[in-house]
Amino acid sequence: MMSFRSVFMAIALPAAATLIASVPGTARSADDALYEDVYDPNSSFIRVLAPAEAFATIDGKTVRDFHAGLSDYVNVMPGTVAVMLSGQSIDIPVAPSKHYTIVSLNGTDPDVIEDMLALSPAKADVSVYNLTEVSGIDLYVPLANAVAIESVDAAHTKSVALKAPLTLDFDLRSGEEELANVDAVDLKRKGGVTIVLSEEGGSFSASAVPNTYFK
Repeated sequence: MMSFRSVFMAIALPAAATLIASVPGTARSADDALYEDVYDPNSSFIRVLAPAEAFATIDGKTVRDFHAGLSDYVNVMPGTVAVMLSGQSIDIPVAPSKHYTIVSLNGTDPDVIEDMLALSPAKADVSVYNLTEVSGIDLYVPLANAVAIESVDAAHTKSVALKAPLTLDFDLRSGEEELANVDAVDLKRKGGVTIVLSEEGGSFSASAVPNTYFK
């Protein structure tokens, strides 16, 4: 049974980050507004990653319209927060100023992950969720000929902060083999993108989903 109990944070190699930042013609002139609402600085955010589900309820708010199984983040206050998912209620202990993803796959017990997001005013967070049984997945940037995230194990996640704004293509690789790719991913300052790698019947697919917030 796959588990998301361990959470890892990827560290960008300085050379790779410099190379990506120096690629010409990828910077955009301005970022879109990322946060229209002002949240309590002590509050936190919870979302779900549940490809088989159509909706979930987080702290009494119902989230729908999942993309690649991923919901919006819902703003919550620290304490115990109730989440309804897959027909069951889960009580989530929430610390101040955190981002969490609740992962539910194929009827297994949901796992709670703390997303390691930098939320830097000069960078964009890129996270990879490897929902396959293949370990050692690299997130590769063809334009820069560099690996942005190294060796994501099966049923695990890693994140990295990259300089922004940029528009980049990404490949998901196992060694030298390209399993899937996502094209023209917009990276925005203080924003984030989650890349979900999935497998069905031996075929791999990937989706890049902007980190969005429930309103």
